[in-house]
Amino acid sequence: MIEGFFKVIFIIVISFLFSCQKIKPTAKQILKKSLKAHGGLELWQKIDTLSFTKKTILYNQKGIKEKEITQNQSFYGGIPLHGKISSFGTEKSSISVINGVYVKSIRDSLVSITDDEIKAINNSFKSAYYVISQPFNLKESNAFLFYKKDTILDGEKTFVVDVSYKEDENTNTPDQWTYFFNAKTYLIVAAKVFHSPTVSFIENIKFNKETPFVFNAERESVFLNKDGSKDFLRASYFYSNYKVALKK
Repeated sequence: MIEGFFKVIFIIVISFLFSCQKIKPTAKQILKKSLKAHGGLELWQKIDTLSFTKKTILYNQKGIKEKEITQNQSFYGGIPLHGKISSFGTEKSSISVINGVYVKSIRDSLVSITDDEIKAINNSFKSAYYVISQPFNLKESNAFLFYKKDTILDGEKTFVVDVSYKEDENTNTPDQWTYFFNAKTYLIVAAKVFHSPTVSFIENIKFNKETPFVFNAERESVFLNKDGSKDFLRASYFYSNYKVALKK
């Protein structure tokens, strides 16, 4: 009888351990660990100025370089519409938005800005900030996160989280996003976005750890076919010269 009792206990313990292994993490738990892995939300909210250089190379379907753009982007006070984006090269230009004041220059000459251009500028700033502020923006915005599944990406177990947003004209995120978190490091290693009519898969190839934060250093964006297979490399992104100043 005693042996039978211990057998029952043994089975219960094994069943419990086995069930624990099958418990899936919630999107909230994944994000919490990702925030810490990328530098911490508390420290992120102390940023006064964040600046960096971003080089974008666009390719056509034949793999031929279509265009190269180098920008210096700066954001102040953790606000998307409070900063400056400067483009270099033959199309040298600069756009700044400071306390609601818009200033645009082309080749060091000031130019007027139309209402339509202001809308485009707002979208550009919000999109640029959205990319660089992950995963912190997922916590600070009205994003709704849903844990979808586990998958294997580049030989590593990865958590897949779908992201949706409440309708808000100020969010500028009508696209449908899916984020991929490494199950060991909890860093964001990739993202998929549906931007009608295309679907892109953006993979983080390298990270920059020169500041207290873990930022992107190199990314590749691939267009996907309807069946989810890769079509062609659309863009490569290179980030450097990160500078972070914290509020005093």
